[in-house]
Amino acid sequence: MTRIDPKGAVVVVTGAGSGIGAAVAKRYASMGAKVAAVDIDGKTEYQCDVSDSAAVAELAGKIGPVDILVNNAGVGVGGSFLDTSLDDWTWLRSVNIDGVVNCCHIFGAGMVERGRGHVVNIASGAGYLPNRRMATYCASKAAVIMLSRCLRADWASHGVGVSAICPGVINTGIHTRSRLRGSTIAEQDWIAKAFGFGHSPDTVAKSVVSAVARNRGLVSSGIEVQLAYPVSRVLPGPLQDLVARL
Repeated sequence: MTRIDPKGAVVVVTGAGSGIGAAVAKRYASMGAKVAAVDIDGKTEYQCDVSDSAAVAELAGKIGPVDILVNNAGVGVGGSFLDTSLDDWTWLRSVNIDGVVNCCHIFGAGMVERGRGHVVNIASGAGYLPNRRMATYCASKAAVIMLSRCLRADWASHGVGVSAICPGVINTGIHTRSRLRGSTIAEQDWIAKAFGFGHSPDTVAKSVVSAVARNRGLVSSGIEVQLAYPVSRVLPGPLQDLVARL
């Protein structure tokens, strides 16, 4: 795969209005990239609802050829399975899964045709660390990880790299765009704290830049996830179940 020099590269970042997306856009801009910052509201240069495939296609037509795509747009749903509604699942899936698929399909087609490019999908440590209070969110991020791994295998021969970044607890403000469900006040408070605290978004931005430069497939961003991932692979089943119930 041809290495992509950030200087002069066209970089599309979704969910760039705040948090990780804003940090990624800022970091690439500081490296001389031509950044197309995308969000659903008016805070960025481009406005787009990534869950709408027609809107994504229109966006791609405006921007033109893209070197690096960072799929960061996402929402959260917290709460036990039965506390979340089917509407909650549909809403979260439309952004966290369908939005990623739409952008990969539409922008990725151009990359494959040109024989160069890199796609970065922002997943989460929640994608491989189950939690009883976050079934919806965990499932959506697990889907992003597997999609990324499949696309990486599919597009490697076309000169296109694909990375999945799995942050730990990052202070992104995603809790303000989340539906927090819980049968008790204590449950709701736990969920809000889980979404609302953590490391700086720039920690993840650094991981994104490094993943593209080194063409890495799966990146755990944050010491807690870097430690938890290998441990989760070797823990006996009963201990994994215990951790998921915490």
